[in-house]
Amino acid sequence: MQMHIALVDDLEADRRLLERELRSFCAGRLEQPGAVTAFSSAEALLARFEADLYNLVFLDICMDGMDGIQLARRLREADPRLLIVFVTTSREYAFEAFPVHPFDYLVKPYSRGELYRVLEEALRVLAAADKTIAVRVSRETVEIPVRKLCAAVARGHNVELRLAGHDPLYTTMTFAEVQEKLAGDPRFLLCNRGILVNMEQVLTLTDELVRLKDGESFPVRRRSRAELRATFSQYMLSKLERRGGI
Repeated sequence: MQMHIALVDDLEADRRLLERELRSFCAGRLEQPGAVTAFSSAEALLARFEADLYNLVFLDICMDGMDGIQLARRLREADPRLLIVFVTTSREYAFEAFPVHPFDYLVKPYSRGELYRVLEEALRVLAAADKTIAVRVSRETVEIPVRKLCAAVARGHNVELRLAGHDPLYTTMTFAEVQEKLAGDPRFLLCNRGILVNMEQVLTLTDELVRLKDGESFPVRRRSRAELRATFSQYMLSKLERRGGI
């Protein structure tokens, strides 16, 4: 797979150092060379930005003009799947940055090892995001991107597959067969009998309901409420920690 990386830092020395390290990582780690584009301001990136152009961005937080957190809000609105890494001189901004769901933080001066750790984790996440599963729909076999699968719900003799941005699909596979295809993927949570949800697509989880970002909601299994909440909380926390993030 390829990595398409953007970085924004208004300090030329820091910008050139990060750009050089990113290019070195891509050349030594990826089968296909990655693309690294450096910008000296938030405004410069926004002038070029469009959804799916980059899959990873490094943003300096303290910059003249628009700062990194303001920029991240704009980028997140345009591309919810974008991995955002903040580069900062202090972690004091961590809670302010929380609402934009950053992938990780690097505190200046960071080591090559710290940077490469973030990049290796990003590769793992991006590879998982590209994963697909094959399902039977009518008499055809359809490949579905797992990242777009919001939920799998048993509906009589069929399974409804809710897809982000698309109409639901109905597979003749059993719920157990669908569940087996998703086994081992930490994103999926069995919230009730015959209901499997993608935690990346969950907006809220309460004692009564799990509500998805597409507006759909499903009942939570009563006997497992505490366990389900703990699993969801731990999953969301792990997104922030990233082996020493916050």
